[in-house]
Amino acid sequence: MKIRDIKYLIFSFLLFFLIVNSVFAQTALKNPLDPLCDPTKGDCGGFELVIQKLITGALGVSGVLALVAFVYGGVLWMVSAGNQTFIDKGRKAMIWAVWGLVVIFSSYAILSFVFGALYDTEVSDDIIETVGDIPI
Repeated sequence: MKIRDIKYLIFSFLLFFLIVNSVFAQTALKNPLDPLCDPTKGDCGGFELVIQKLITGALGVSGVLALVAFVYGGVLWMVSAGNQTFIDKGRKAMIWAVWGLVVIFSSYAILSFVFGALYDTEVSDDIIETVGDIPI
């Protein structure tokens, strides 16, 4: 083996073990649907909470799909090799992905406002921690 190959192998092993250690250091993932309780409000398992969780999940998945479309458009543009049809196709994919993100963020804001007005809550999975009367 060449010296360069040995250095590459050592670097790969070190990088692998650093990534594995950071993964082992993480805490267990929380199931977003179990329990369906909002400890700050005292209500558990309400229909509106299920709908909020589903909407939050759907918005997250659509955001990931918009990111994938944006990356696809960028890659298509980069590998076009000067072909104008591929450049236009990549540019259109990126523009529509940005419009998709605008729609996703707008719908999140509108739904957050609507749920806040109807149920005195927001579309979110975060739990507000309080110390006395002061939210942290």
